[in-house]
Amino acid sequence: MNNPLQTVARKLLQTVQTHFRKHCDQKRLASTFRAAVIKEIGKPLAIEERQVVKLKSNQVRVRVVYCSVNKVDVVKFKHGGGDLPFVPGYELSGEVIEKGPDIPNEQVILGDRVACLSLEHFGGLAEQCVVDADDVWRIPSELERKDAAVIAYGHSTAVYAFSNLATPKEKERVLISAGPAGLGLAAVDVAANVYKAQVIGLVDTEERGELVRERGAFETLHFSGKLSNQLMKMTDNKGANIVYDAAGEEMMDTIGSCVSFGGKVMYAAPYFYKTIPGPKPHSFVTIVSLKELRKQNRHLYKTMVGDTLELASEGVISAHVSQSYELSKINDAIRFIEDKKCTGKVLIHIGE
Repeated sequence: MNNPLQTVARKLLQTVQTHFRKHCDQKRLASTFRAAVIKEIGKPLAIEERQVVKLKSNQVRVRVVYCSVNKVDVVKFKHGGGDLPFVPGYELSGEVIEKGPDIPNEQVILGDRVACLSLEHFGGLAEQCVVDADDVWRIPSELERKDAAVIAYGHSTAVYAFSNLATPKEKERVLISAGPAGLGLAAVDVAANVYKAQVIGLVDTEERGELVRERGAFETLHFSGKLSNQLMKMTDNKGANIVYDAAGEEMMDTIGSCVSFGGKVMYAAPYFYKTIPGPKPHSFVTIVSLKELRKQNRHLYKTMVGDTLELASEGVISAHVSQSYELSKINDAIRFIEDKKCTGKVLIHIGE
């Protein structure tokens, strides 16, 4: 005999599922969507209506709620990085509204809250974004979508680097350059709060120094030609066991000289490097790139981002948003970054 409560619950579930399917169908029926478009290099982005494209069998269509922007993005806006017209944005969060037939329900279903990294095709600064299924992760229930859109790239890069390339021991010295793009700030968060390392943050302003210390840095130093001498004095002439550069060309020669005997230097801002300096004798150098990891080891790439989102949901690491804007104000967001007011990621709010 059926339990009356079970019968009511089953009917209620069927009703909810029916309404949800209709809701998703309505979303899919829209033939156009708004997007921020680069039409000419160096010019302001335009908000335009774009045509919905048909999904491939292994792709997911996401209704975008948030997309993050940082200094690296702005450099690409100004100097190119794709065929025009071009919709930028690669780190986003939202809701699945359509998926290709080859994607199993175990991986993703309609209505899932998801974080996405569109490192190959971009398109995140829009009301809809089409991404490959391997670039989509369910957001843990305890994590907000706005935080997932900030954590997915920079923190995952650091989690990969510190878990696979150079793992800090507790209280081991790690020197991290915390530039304005958010990569360094994420690395400070991971090294200090996941690995309990003694992080020394390298910054360009005292405002950023305060923020880096709030995120877990033991000490901060300022960019200068005296950096190596200052660090050696701080570390009893031993240097840092691990050096993580997230700032680029500006200080890479100097920061590379701060590594200890047998230590490792990780260059994690590949877009800003023209050349990589040779390693200091008896030390090791590597380049860290989540985009290249995706090509070389897709399973590890998926695991690293998934683990990072779990760490965030558990409160071990956290997102830092410097400022938020609506999609219609994307050019104001770019000016905010260009004026060097940004201390990490800028969050663009696109939908609900």
